[in-house]
Amino acid sequence: MSQASHTISGVSAQRSLFNTVAESLPGLLLVVSVAVTAYLTAPLLQQYDFFKTYLSIKDFILAILIGIAIRNTVGVPTMLQPGLRYSTIMTKTGIVVMGAKYSLAGLVTVGSQALIMIVVFLFGSAILLMWAAQKMNMSTSLSACIAAGLSVCGVSATIAVAPAVGAKKEEMAYSIAVVLMFGLLALIVFPLVGNVLQLSDAQYGAFAGVGIVNSAQVLAAGFGYSDGAGLIAGVYNIGRVIFLPFVVLMLVIMAASREATSMGSQQSVNKWRIIVDKFPVFVLGFLFVVCLNTAGMLNEADINVAKTFMNWAFLLGFASIGLTTRLSDLKAAGLSGFVLGFFIASAKAALALLVVLYFF
Repeated sequence: MSQASHTISGVSAQRSLFNTVAESLPGLLLVVSVAVTAYLTAPLLQQYDFFKTYLSIKDFILAILIGIAIRNTVGVPTMLQPGLRYSTIMTKTGIVVMGAKYSLAGLVTVGSQALIMIVVFLFGSAILLMWAAQKMNMSTSLSACIAAGLSVCGVSATIAVAPAVGAKKEEMAYSIAVVLMFGLLALIVFPLVGNVLQLSDAQYGAFAGVGIVNSAQVLAAGFGYSDGAGLIAGVYNIGRVIFLPFVVLMLVIMAASREATSMGSQQSVNKWRIIVDKFPVFVLGFLFVVCLNTAGMLNEADINVAKTFMNWAFLLGFASIGLTTRLSDLKAAGLSGFVLGFFIASAKAALALLVVLYFF
């Protein structure tokens, strides 16, 4: 009886896997089509002086823009939606494989400089946003969601902090909309600023890594400028992601304190549980690949294969992100959250630009 039950369970699992693949395939084909179109079109744009000199739009950024154009014009049919849910897996896989481009020595060299900027800008912007939101009489949960999204790593941070502060779905969607809209504008503005000011790869990578909040958009803007800038931006992105659980913890404590003050009660916070639950496991995979490269276990051919795999993982992930981005979310964000979010995020980006211009 037990063997029969295992057999039935195995058949059910196979059917479930088959159904998942079958329903995801049409949408994945659309993602691949957008990615390939961006890959083939981007070099053609570079033939024009305007794109070559000022607005350098490479395949990563173009994949997002094409996806957004499709989503917000002809739309994406319901039958294609299941295939668009793998953007996070694709981008995180690309980040893990990106470790093949680093050594521990290089990571420490760039990372030590990045760490100072990350800590100051990340925690500083989160605290400032919580303070400003309170002055604007926003709810505590909404304040924490916006502060997390615009200080750490965008959508992932918003999703991480929302349940911990008891945020409503509408508040989470509101915050995500603000984060994504700022990121979309940054994808166009940041490369333009970089080209006009002739920023080096190190300068631009730090600028994008600190100034743009959503992880996928950081990488798209970084690699959209140059491979070197993309790798630097990737280090800053990893640094911010590592601090995710600690920022979430800080915001939860601030939110609990604010609620306790207004209600005249005390709320306990399980600090260790928050750190463990919110720690980004894929970062360990990235560090593991870095260690493999440092130990000399990856030859030049391996690294080239890893780079190609990384590029396509990002390209497919960004295409999927574009196809799931609705510009109508801009209306859902409302005026107050939009103004506050854009003002603080823009101020942080401007300050980051000044820092890289004078200290890098």
